[in-house]
Amino acid sequence: MKKHARKFKRIKKIIRFPKMLLWALWLEGDETKKMMQTYLRHGASKILISKTPVPTEEELAQAREQLKDIPRFLPFFVIIAVPAPGVTEGYAFLAVTLEKFLGKRFRLLPTRIREVVDEMGKKDEDNP
Repeated sequence: MKKHARKFKRIKKIIRFPKMLLWALWLEGDETKKMMQTYLRHGASKILISKTPVPTEEELAQAREQLKDIPRFLPFFVIIAVPAPGVTEGYAFLAVTLEKFLGKRFRLLPTRIREVVDEMGKKDEDNP
């Protein structure tokens, strides 16, 4: 009975992964939009006399981190926008494998997608 329960949990995780990945992609887009708004407010405060509030140092730091995520996000976007059989899965597998092998020194995955992959990995470790 336990064997069937484990198989069911594994199937449930496999079904849930694409939903979590789509949610992570949506959050990346939302963070990119916020980054653009922060930089627009920052630029308006430097160039124009504007009534918009000046972004705080924390907001600018978050915008900087998101700006670093854009080059990591572009390969996912291109591969998803121009799908070819096996290419998307191959790139995702390669990116995840390289990140796990090289640790935090080398980052290929955008922040939100890395969170989804890390969460799925922790669940696998909890259920041997």
